[in-house]
Amino acid sequence: MQLNLNADISNIPSVRMLIETALQKDVLDIVLSPGSRNAPLIISFNAIVAFNCISVVDERTAGFMALGMAQQTKKPVVICCTSGSALLNYAPAIAEAYHQHIPLIVLAADRPKEWIGQGEGQSIAQSSVLNGVLAHTAELVNGDTENDQWYNRRQIQNAFEITKNESRPVLINMPFNEPLYETKAWAFKGGLKQIGFVGNQHEISSEEMSQLKQSWSEKKKVMIVVGQNQFSSKLEQQLKLVFDESRVAVLTETSANLYHFGFISCIDRTLEIFHFNDESKDFVPDLLITIGTNLISKKLKTFLRSNKSEIQEHWHFGADMMDTFQTLTHWIKSDPAVAIARLRMVETNVVSGFNTAWKGAFFKAEQIHHQYLETVEYSDLKVFQTILDLIPNEWMLQMGNSSVVRYIQLFNQLHGVTYFGNRGVSGIEGCTSTAVGAAMKSNRDVLFISGDHAFRYDANGLSFENIPDNLKIIVINNDGGNIFKIIDGPQGFESSDDFIEHTQHKSVKKLVEYHGIEYRAANDIESLEKEMIELIDGSAKCCRVLEVFTPREVSPEVLKSYFKFISSI
Repeated sequence: MQLNLNADISNIPSVRMLIETALQKDVLDIVLSPGSRNAPLIISFNAIVAFNCISVVDERTAGFMALGMAQQTKKPVVICCTSGSALLNYAPAIAEAYHQHIPLIVLAADRPKEWIGQGEGQSIAQSSVLNGVLAHTAELVNGDTENDQWYNRRQIQNAFEITKNESRPVLINMPFNEPLYETKAWAFKGGLKQIGFVGNQHEISSEEMSQLKQSWSEKKKVMIVVGQNQFSSKLEQQLKLVFDESRVAVLTETSANLYHFGFISCIDRTLEIFHFNDESKDFVPDLLITIGTNLISKKLKTFLRSNKSEIQEHWHFGADMMDTFQTLTHWIKSDPAVAIARLRMVETNVVSGFNTAWKGAFFKAEQIHHQYLETVEYSDLKVFQTILDLIPNEWMLQMGNSSVVRYIQLFNQLHGVTYFGNRGVSGIEGCTSTAVGAAMKSNRDVLFISGDHAFRYDANGLSFENIPDNLKIIVINNDGGNIFKIIDGPQGFESSDDFIEHTQHKSVKKLVEYHGIEYRAANDIESLEKEMIELIDGSAKCCRVLEVFTPREVSPEVLKSYFKFISSI
């Protein structure tokens, strides 16, 4: 580790202790937002060349950029802000990180406890404002006695270990007295006493495994559903092997980042083949196994919830007890790849056509999908087909929320492309900032696709001075929140356009150019293909935004017609 051994850092003991811990724990990526109360931390992190420090003014943007960085490195990233409402602006990113299991360390500078509620500026009761979306809160004491330092060391190291072991955000609240800008010499010796932590990963006992094997061997219809998940080669391999069983169907969404030709990867369009038919019961599992976190498909949720009485057992592998379909019988906090490998070895005489039925519906829906797209008019659906046809293998795709992520699920997963989206909470804030942070920490080319509403909402994601050259952005501009023309309900009200969908007949051109980003536009298939080729062939040597204008009224009708066409054949 390269270190400046003659650095001058803050003379505040808790800051020096935190700096030492971060170095020893190899937590080196630091996203700082300007302020005075957090100046001791800003000064200290910047004085040591081992830390990778960036400055982001808007804390909401900073939080999502850090989320994107940690998403790619799989290591904790520090975000650091001043006191007061600054911490509240981290909330959307912290909530998303909590539900995605992404490790962030929030350092919030604070005024001493005795001054909270006494008319001091930038002071709120900070320790509890993010309750519910943190794995842990460490409240440091403002003192330098031996007992104070003993207490703070425990709090700091515990927070670092929790975020590492649980892959979730933690808050370290750090009250500082003035003066804030005094420094003194410091040298890293790695001598800070470390507290040892023993991992507590749950393993399935022999007795528990025996019970699971018994159930596995008896079931005729086994469905494995994988939601949002980091790529796992072990899990992908085990699912490919278990998929050979006639009674096992594997359903994946793009955000599962698992690929196999036989996986049911376009769930919504596949469900249209049988959802409202008399045969739909044949597609309901008696054993449901879910892996990962959030699912995008509302259709699958509706289908399984409406048939929950037919599901005899539901095993969920994950860090959270998620009962998405109201059928949970077993919550298993161990590696699903290991468990499936052991289950595959179980001998069974049970044979069924469950796998064949699901594959048959999948391939039938795919044929109809291509048939429909051959003649479909210019619309959001046609635009997504064109974009996804041209994305090269090995690129990373960052998906905006609402209609963007749902359209992408209608198309076959691209082998070699990794898919990410803020589907923990599924908010529109921070999608651009997350993509910027991910691109900063990846050597791959990154394509971020956003709707116009979400793009405007997170415009500060472009305010970072060193936007990575490997990031390319496509904004689908259909004049507002077009998702509300797709879902049932909003279009029945006169207030929908202005207050629910909130239409905006505006280009993002000036917004993009204000941030010094290269801008291009397309408004038909010919111009889209031309601009897409330039976007991906190396002609765009820096970050570029391609705005694609689509017809606001036509696109929702095309999508409704698409699903109707599939279900009617």
